[in-house]
Amino acid sequence: MAAIIDKTYGQAVISGKVMSKKDAVPGASITIKDTYDGTTSDSSGNFKFTTTEKGERIIVISAVGYKTFEEKLTLSNQPVSLDITLKEEVTELNAVIVSAGTFEAGDKKRAAVLSSLDVATTAGSNADITAALKTLPGTQQVGEQEGLFVRGGAGYETKQYMMATL
Repeated sequence: MAAIIDKTYGQAVISGKVMSKKDAVPGASITIKDTYDGTTSDSSGNFKFTTTEKGERIIVISAVGYKTFEEKLTLSNQPVSLDITLKEEVTELNAVIVSAGTFEAGDKKRAAVLSSLDVATTAGSNADITAALKTLPGTQQVGEQEGLFVRGGAGYETKQYMMATL
């Protein structure tokens, strides 16, 4: 007769369900504080993981839009089952400011100087000089024509001056 070996010997199994007042909380992060042991809840709020940690530990459960939950647990070789109800946290997003680098253009400054860093960090340009120039105020490309329209001018009136400095 073969012996049955318990592969969870020396490990604690932690399982349970994460809920809000109304529904299950999918994607909640469940961890033992100051360790790498943990998991996330499934679409029904259920979770299960094993740990080799022993003694008194703190379990931390967090999810976007909810207050972080912390509770002390005493871990041994016995399974631990938790049913956690997270409280909603009202948050407000602050204003987001997106800039296209440090260059500027206007009537006072009739030329715009773009450094290589400006070209590389301009959103959507993928470090392409022409794409970075298209983000300057008053410039646009019309159709498949070569060049850029600048404040109502025609495509043949636009010029791109590029100067490399070492």
